[in-house]
Amino acid sequence: MPTGRIKYYNLDKGFGFIAQDSSEEDVFLHSSAIKYAECEELRVGQRVKYTVVEGEKGLVAKNVEVLLTPTERRWLRQGKTIIPRGYSGFPSQNQDQFYDEDEKLSDESVDKNSDTNAKYTQERWRKKSPKEGSTTQTEIGAEGKEHTSRQLSFGDLYILKQINFETPMFFALYNDVQLPAIVLEMTLNGLTLNCNGNEKVVPKTEVKYCYKDVDAENVMALLRYNEDIKTKQLQPAISQDEVYTIDSETIRDARKDGNSIEIILREGEIFQGTVDWISPYEIKLVLKNGAKVVVFRHAICEFSLVKGEN
Repeated sequence: MPTGRIKYYNLDKGFGFIAQDSSEEDVFLHSSAIKYAECEELRVGQRVKYTVVEGEKGLVAKNVEVLLTPTERRWLRQGKTIIPRGYSGFPSQNQDQFYDEDEKLSDESVDKNSDTNAKYTQERWRKKSPKEGSTTQTEIGAEGKEHTSRQLSFGDLYILKQINFETPMFFALYNDVQLPAIVLEMTLNGLTLNCNGNEKVVPKTEVKYCYKDVDAENVMALLRYNEDIKTKQLQPAISQDEVYTIDSETIRDARKDGNSIEIILREGEIFQGTVDWISPYEIKLVLKNGAKVVVFRHAICEFSLVKGEN
């Protein structure tokens, strides 16, 4: 069945339009075509699947079902109101395919990417509202203010993509907090998150790792703890002297050879997997069950290569 987002919906009149993922042509939607909705009402930005028929004035949607993420379903069970991710105006294409394209780059691609990206002179990146005749894009530099420049890291690009696609994610903070959220804004030092409709600014030093909502169950299934480190109750590393130093070349070699690495964080979490990419600030791991986790390097306590692999 085709999928898309609610582009416009008039609750009082009971009709609207769906922006399709696979076509630029919008589909007319009438309330009578809604087959099943766990939400109380349709809203702009809600993802749906449907069938399409040819009507007298164009395409018409039938058998419309609302698509909810695991986080949205959890919020519904808790009696919370779902605030759908607004229609983004992106060119029509399959988002899952887009996610896969630029997340599997080699170390050489990382280095090339760093060399060819223009330096930015602003601190902020926030999603920009679509203008007539243009597609939504990430805005670099809010309010025209200039700040200390540095090149976009691979981790920056990863977060920017999640801002663009409004990806439901989890952010692991200290004191065993697993925060479900959508990233609204990124600065050099922090993230602004939408936590079920409430904006929360989180310093990057408080984030240990993050992962997409779709990987939540698989991440939790493999999460283990080093009890000795856990009992130390280490606080976030604030100064550079507190940050555990890892030789990036060792990580690159492990990735190139397909060997697994083991990372232990400051609160004892253990992650073991192969390296997808690295940046000066993050390491992205692919766990044994396929789940992907981005670990912030300032939260690492110990690092080792997994023995017994070629």
